[in-house]
Amino acid sequence: MRIVHISDIHLSASNFGDFKKYFRKALLKVLSKEHNEIPIDIIAITGDLVDKGGHSLLEMPLFKTETDPYKIFEDQFITPIKNELNLSNANFLFIPGNHDVDESKILWLDEKKFQDEEVEGDINDTLPKIRNEIKNYNQRIEQFKNFEHRFHAGNPDYLPTYNESTYIYEHRPGVKVGFALINDSWRCSTCHLVKHKDKKLYFGSDQLNNALEVLENNKTNLNVILTHHPINKYAEQAEVEKILKNFEFHLHLYGDQHHLKLNAYLDPNGECFGIMARAGLNDPREPLSEWQPGFHIIDINFQEAVISCITYYHYIDKNCQFSYDVYAKSPDGIDKNKRPLGFQKVPLHNASTLTNLDREKYKKK
Repeated sequence: MRIVHISDIHLSASNFGDFKKYFRKALLKVLSKEHNEIPIDIIAITGDLVDKGGHSLLEMPLFKTETDPYKIFEDQFITPIKNELNLSNANFLFIPGNHDVDESKILWLDEKKFQDEEVEGDINDTLPKIRNEIKNYNQRIEQFKNFEHRFHAGNPDYLPTYNESTYIYEHRPGVKVGFALINDSWRCSTCHLVKHKDKKLYFGSDQLNNALEVLENNKTNLNVILTHHPINKYAEQAEVEKILKNFEFHLHLYGDQHHLKLNAYLDPNGECFGIMARAGLNDPREPLSEWQPGFHIIDINFQEAVISCITYYHYIDKNCQFSYDVYAKSPDGIDKNKRPLGFQKVPLHNASTLTNLDREKYKKK
């Protein structure tokens, strides 16, 4: 199985010119090359699709008739990739990041009241109240969530809520991959009370338990969890670590910090392996190598229950192309160290037949 992991694109008026003229062509070229070598199953985007709620995109003359920044993101970022690789909506997953919050929808008096309540109480008690509807608490994420619901409408294997969502992806007959798409940004804002100035991020750790229940009921072989933030950003860090270490999450993809990082969460039966992505676009002319745009590709071997390879790319602005990321964890940008994922090995009975079946899944419908 092959997963492309991209994060923190921050599409905005300030980077759209470079994106349209140079970056997108380079991205399509390298993804097409990789897809032709080994078909891509999933392109996972772990938050911050747009910058600061996407307001700058709506102010551009090019998009003067648009009212939804995520429709712009879909048309400009997702659709060209779909067309180039002959994929469908079922091959794309995304979660919100803090920049996907529309702060114009925040009622500040309610926000101050809720900050007191979340620090003093249990934010998990709020999750059932907003699971299937928008209220003052989560109105800031409504536009993103409506985009998610619309994008995956008609897919019976995708279960969206205004909190976590889940997706069951059949990689090949008898091999199901569960995705837990965690909304860890619904409490994000730039409004900070002085008395809570050091407050970490609350989001409701029960989102992980709720998602895991759905995945277990579907008897998935491999479970992947997507969050925007690294777990050390959470007020609920200890609870999240406990869930990742002791229950059936095997791969954790996240972003937010705009640079690479690898984590191994040890559990009694194996490992949950975490990978933080570079910024996917943000500033394509970034001069410092650590913060330059990039992404990585994860190859998973079900027979051995391991990550068999991680291929790292970063964008070279002066050449208008992607190159292997020599600043990554592997000197040549290709890490073939096997990383155990803690799920049960799945034998491959008929490689040739299954390969042909797999390729049929990538055709657009």
